[in-house]
Amino acid sequence: MPGSKPTVEPLVVTPREACTLLGISNTLLYRILGSGELESFHAGRARRIPMAAIRKYIAQRLAASTGKRGRGRPRKHPVQPQQPQAPMG
Repeated sequence: MPGSKPTVEPLVVTPREACTLLGISNTLLYRILGSGELESFHAGRARRIPMAAIRKYIAQRLAASTGKRGRGRPRKHPVQPQQPQAPMG
C-alpha cells in the first residue's frame, strides 16, 4: 500500500506494555522481575524488558506446565474410571 509504513516489532517494551502482552497485573510483573524469572534492565531511570526475555519466560512457563488444572477445590471423591459392564441375560 502506498504511504503505509511497515510495522516493526520493538526490541524492548515498558513494564506496562509487558503486563498487557502477558495478561498479568503490575504487581505480578514486578514479583516475576524480582525473582529473576523475567530479565529487564534500566535505560536511565526507565525500566525496559526485552521481547526476547518475554518469549523466553513464556517458553519456560509452557515447558513447566503439566496440563493439569491446579486451581479450585479438589474433588470430594476421586473420579474412578468406569468398568465395562457385563451383558445381562
